[in-house]
This record gives sequence, structure tokens and C-alpha cells, in this order.
Amino acid sequence: MPFVKGIDVSVYDPVMNWAKVREQGYRFVIIRCSYGVDNKRTIKDTMFDSHWAGAKAAGFIRGAYHYLKANQDGKAQAVEVLKIVKAGVGDLPYFLDLEEVNNETATNKQFMDNANAFLSHIKTETGRTPFVYSRASFLQEKVSQSNGKAPTWAMNYKVWIAHWTYAYSETIKPLEMAGWPPYTFWQYSGERDTLDGMFDDRGNLVKVDFDVFKGTLDELFALAGSTPPVSKKYTVVSGDTLENIARNNSISLAELVSANPQLATPGMILTIPTPSGATTTTTGTTGTTGTTGTTGTTGTPPVTPPAPVTYTVKSGDTLSAIAVKFGTTVKAIADLNHIPDPNFISVGQVLQIPQ
Repeated sequence: MPFVKGIDVSVYDPVMNWAKVREQGYRFVIIRCSYGVDNKRTIKDTMFDSHWAGAKAAGFIRGAYHYLKANQDGKAQAVEVLKIVKAGVGDLPYFLDLEEVNNETATNKQFMDNANAFLSHIKTETGRTPFVYSRASFLQEKVSQSNGKAPTWAMNYKVWIAHWTYAYSETIKPLEMAGWPPYTFWQYSGERDTLDGMFDDRGNLVKVDFDVFKGTLDELFALAGSTPPVSKKYTVVSGDTLENIARNNSISLAELVSANPQLATPGMILTIPTPSGATTTTTGTTGTTGTTGTTGTTGTPPVTPPAPVTYTVKSGDTLSAIAVKFGTTVKAIADLNHIPDPNFISVGQVLQIPQ
């Protein structure tokens, strides 16, 4: 059974080097856009815009999820979500997160009624089938009828199941709730391991939620309403390194070397492969714990970085998107320019970009 690797992120993952994450074989990301409502307006995740733009710039297939406040009007929450994020061609359908935190007093009826109201409105307005994220045990406990069975509408939607086995393979199965469709996405690890490229606002690695899509990369692209990119050609110029070529094309060094085993010299035409990202089996989380360095290639001499260049911030820019554009990190740009909050940059601001 093929799987495609991904992650999910929120405001708790504030500093992202999307290119670095992408180089490690992760192909999709599900991003929290909002939670509940306040004064009839959904509360927007403060990192959503930056994450949404940065993921797109790095070539991720992206999706957005909303955290349901079960005792609040589900349709009203859906209406606001559709104002916050417009998932288009190449983006995944919407996701609804059903959990107990801040929902401790909600009844089963409130969970079922407001979840269904949210999901049905999203489906009607977008023409696409949304997903429900939850644990099997929580669906059994709080999103079930008095007879213990799943709600009658459960089979109308799709499932992103949460079960932290900390590994995935053809022989490892997540717990699933009867009466719901088989899972499409699986959050198999969370709050334990870190991943190079994901930091808090102090530069420390954060604990990451790891996911897989059950299917091939082609099937994942189809779910997003698009097709995989095709391989292309690149002519090596003086000063190029395989590491830089791989990074600039959002693929891993291993993918590039596998397609071009010969020594790269100026004038040589390389094949830039379609990023793979899909695996058949794995035996554990591929993140790192407590390390921040980048793995180098054995025998490759260190490269002296060139002097910083400058970039003038334009309307719609985010530090994440700028970092991806120049193959660096949000933290590196923020540190070099003494930016206290990476979420706030202004149009016309001139940034130095470390290279």
C-alpha cells in the first residue's frame, strides 16, 4: 500500500522553513485556519495567512482545517471559514476538527448537529466532500447516537483519523469507528518528535504532527483537483552545486542525484525529476529529535556563503514566502534584520537576505 507523507500545522508552529521540510519528502500540509466563533465571526489562526502562502510557494499540496466549537452554530462557523480561505484547484477539500478541548460541556447532540451543519454547508457551497478529523474513541464517545452508533450522516463525508502509533505501514492499522468511511488521511504521530525546518519563535525545534495520505502521489493530486508536475531540464552553470539545484527546485538531494548520477559540470543538462514523496512502507517517524543541523553529503567540501542580498517587501509578501523564494529560513531573515515578530513586515521594507 503506498503512502504520501505530510504534516499539519497551526499557530503553534510559528516559524517554518518550508523548503527544508519539502526537501525531506513531505508533500502535503493541512493548516489550521480558524476555531469557533466570537461575536458571530470565526476566530482566525494568526499564522494561517503566512502558512498558506509559504506552503504554496514551496510546492506543497495544502488543505485548511477548522476547529469546531460544538456548542456554537455550525453553519455560522462554516460561513466564516469560507470567507477566510478559498481552497481552489490544487488545494485539498476542507477539514473539520472534532476534539474535546474547549468542548468539555458540549453534548452529543450539539456535536452531531453542529458538525453536520458545518459539513453540509461546506459541501453545498464548494461542491467538494469535506473531511472529519478525530479519534475513533472520541467519535464513539461524543459524536454518536444514544444507541452508540455513528450519526446517520457520517458516511456522507471523509475521514482524517488520529491514532498515534508513531509509525505507519501496510501492517500497522489505526483504530477506526464503525459507521464512518475508511480513513483517507492518518495522523500517526504527534507531540513527540521534531522535524528540521520547524521552529518556535525562539528558534527551538517544535514537536510536529505527522500524517500520511493512504494512496499514491497521483491520487493525492487528483483529490486536490490537479495533476503532478512533470520532470524538466536544467543546464548547470558555473557556481552551481547539486545541493543548491535541489533546493531551488523543491526536491531532495537524493532525488536529484538518483536522476543524475554523473558528476555535474557547467553546461551539462540535468533532469529535474518530479518530486516523489510517496513510499510503500516505513517503520517510524522520519523527524529528528533535538537536532537543528542540516545533513550534508559525505565528502562535499563546505561552501562559503555569499554576502547577503536585499529584497524590498511587496504587498502580499510574508517572511515564509520570502524565505522559500531565496532558499533560506524565516529565523535567519528575522535575526539578520532584527525583526522581533516574524508575522509583521511592512510593504516597502528593505530586508537583507542571507545566502
